[in-house]
This record gives sequence, structure tokens and C-alpha cells, in this order.
Amino acid sequence: MIETSRIEKMPGIMVAFDMEDVPSAIRLAEELSAADGNFAIKIGRPLEMQTGKEVISKVRDATDIPIVYDGKIADIPYISAKIAEIAYDAGADAVIMHAFVGADVVREVVNLRGGDVITVIEMTHLGSVEYLENVSEKLIRKTAEIGVDGIVLPATRPERVSALSGLLNSGDGSGGDSETYIISPGIHAQGAEPGDAIANGSDYEVVGRAIYQSEDPKESAEQIYRQAISRLGGV
Repeated sequence: MIETSRIEKMPGIMVAFDMEDVPSAIRLAEELSAADGNFAIKIGRPLEMQTGKEVISKVRDATDIPIVYDGKIADIPYISAKIAEIAYDAGADAVIMHAFVGADVVREVVNLRGGDVITVIEMTHLGSVEYLENVSEKLIRKTAEIGVDGIVLPATRPERVSALSGLLNSGDGSGGDSETYIISPGIHAQGAEPGDAIANGSDYEVVGRAIYQSEDPKESAEQIYRQAISRLGGV
């Protein structure tokens, strides 16, 4: 865990930049800078594959809000650390990697101290239930022990967010407060509603198509943010 994270542990919306049009991504990044709410950007592989790592730098130049590189890193320690290092150098504040690849890989990336490290514990699709759910408690405890900054839990199964969020405290399963934040994908396009995950212990809900495919992405982002926060009795 780095000493100072640019991603605040507070309710917010992480906008998934999974579009394939780079100019529209740059425009949305600029618009989100002026949006009313707590936002972060998650750059996915579909966008990255248009121009490579340069797209991270282009988005970085367009905004000062936190950027997460969602490369779902899953390789041997050396390669995983090299991918993360390239992303950090390009302007990413955080990288997302799989926890299942093992403690040695996660530790290698964390030890770079180049930015936040977010590990995938469970995903939104049915295959995650089949393959990951049986080991998710072990993954949380081990990665928390190593000192990751964030974890991924599915908004599509808020009961899992509620059940697993208490395991973050020092990785010992005792619950309580933790500095580790939770991000939860699956809002709208995959069936979850704004606030489903935040109301159950998540910090950021990840929203992509419902924002970047809308006629007014900035207004959609602000509206979804308000809807999510309202579930906490806020705005």
C-alpha cells in the first residue's frame, strides 16, 4: 500500500472507459473534471488497444481525476510488474490485477510503489461463482496482508460485497475499519442498480456503457452518482 493514494476511500463512481473511440474518451475525461461528484476513470483494454499505453497519457493530459489502468494483470512476477510499471509511467494512478495468480505476483507489483494496486477477488459473471467464490475469502486475507490498496467485488451480487468487506481489516478476518477501498462493477448494463454495492460496503461503483453511450455522458455520470449516494441517505 502506497503512503498517499489519489483514490479517496469515499463513495463515488468509477467510469469505465471501454469505448474504442479515443477522441470521445478525451472529451469525456475533460467533462468529468467539471462534473459534480466524486469520480475516477478506469481505462480498459478495448480503449488501450487502440493506441497502446499512449491513451493513458492522453487521458492523463485531459484531466486531473484519478486514472486506473484495468489491464487485469495476470502473469509471472517479472512480467506483471513490468506491465504495471509501464502503466504508472504513462500516467495511471492505479492498476488492476488478478489476485488468483498468487502472492508472489501481487507482492512484486505492490513493491514497485508506483501507485495503487487493486486486486480482483470476484467478478460479475457466472463463471466467477464457479471458479472464484470458493477461494475469495483466502484471496482477500492474503492480498490484504500484502498491503493492496483496493479490491474488486461484484455489484451484481451485493450480498457478496456485504459478506466479504468485513474481511479486509489486516487480512485477519476480524472486520472493522480498513484503509482498503472496494470497487464494484456491474451497474446498469449487467443488471445492478446504482447504490446496490455502495449500500453494502463498496466505495466505488463502476459504470461504463450507461455513461459513455448516453447522449449526455456528463449528466448521466452526475445522475448515477446522485442515485448511488441517495442510497446512503445523502444527496
